[in-house]
Amino acid sequence: MPAPFTTALALSVLFAAPALAETRFTIDANRLIYNTANPVDATLIDLASGMSPEDTVGDIAYEDIDALRSILERHQGRIDTMRLTSDGGFIEAAYEMAAIITDFGLKTEVQGECSSACTILFAAGTERVMNRGGRIGLHPVSWGVDSMRAYYEDWREDSGWKDEFAFAEWAYDEGQRDANKMISHFLSRGVSADFAIKIVSIGMGTMWYPSRAEMEAAGLLTAPPAAN
Repeated sequence: MPAPFTTALALSVLFAAPALAETRFTIDANRLIYNTANPVDATLIDLASGMSPEDTVGDIAYEDIDALRSILERHQGRIDTMRLTSDGGFIEAAYEMAAIITDFGLKTEVQGECSSACTILFAAGTERVMNRGGRIGLHPVSWGVDSMRAYYEDWREDSGWKDEFAFAEWAYDEGQRDANKMISHFLSRGVSADFAIKIVSIGMGTMWYPSRAEMEAAGLLTAPPAAN
């Protein structure tokens, strides 16, 4: 029979380990805290992808979609708010996560910075709050030169692009669809049309950080209740 001290030590390690592990999803009372400064759980990464947890640091990732759904299903009735801290990441993953946030009727809250694709998650909240000292960064969907070149080379044959001009035509149409999708997303969440259009019109490579007053007036932030 193990000594009482040994058993107690083993139990303390067992129950302390999850609290010490830095993950991008943690729960604090009724809040689900999402911070992409921490890596995706290694068990969620497809080994065939060649990616490591460190490769996911800083990005909203496709692995986060099922992780979010699983957490909310297991904690229904407890979590009503999702706190966001992220510089962005894969926008299609963000749209899928936003649909889950909407489905579960969560409020959203910014702690620190929520920029780029993170704002897609934020806009999905039934009520949207930015904590003091936070900021929200918005910009149109963009595609870097190196990424475009790699995509063209990888998919040229399968997509039937005869040359770079055919690819450019497709990329232009895709950009229009992306802009329309972003505008529609913000409009569907009660954000003003002028504000939504400005997001996709500010120019590539530009990050817009609206003031709190601007975001409240546009409906991106839930306005505080009027004073009596």
